Amino acid sequence: MDLNLDLNAPHSMGTTIIGVTYNDGVVLGVDSRTSTGMYVAKRASDKITQLTDNVYVFRSRFAADSQVVSDYVRYFLHQHTIQLGQPATVKVAANLIRLLSYNNKNTLETGLIVGGWDKYEG
Repeated sequence: MDLNLDLNAPHSMGTTIIGVTYNDGVVLGVDSRTSTGMYVAKRASDKITQLTDNVYVFRSRFAADSQVVSDYVRYFLHQHTIQLGQPATVKVAANLIRLLSYNNKNTLETGLIVGGWDKYEG
């Protein structure tokens, strides 16, 4: 085992996210490791949040920021569904995430990707 680690060497951090479409839907996947610098802080972190029955958001960077944005969007989508009487589309969810993120870009440090399926655009 080599214990001569170069602590100043660049290291790769980041969340691995994948979304694949096929004829009948979408497959979404994300890794579960949470890192702090070069150390793995948590091996089983949930980075996918369900916004509606058919829409999910991938969360990366600061967990607190991404969780609060996800909670607000889930609330707004629930109200949207009640008002329209039908499920919100993936595009509506993505636009809500975009608006919240952009309007708070100076305070939020998070990356969010929306994925899902709806009857209008697949």
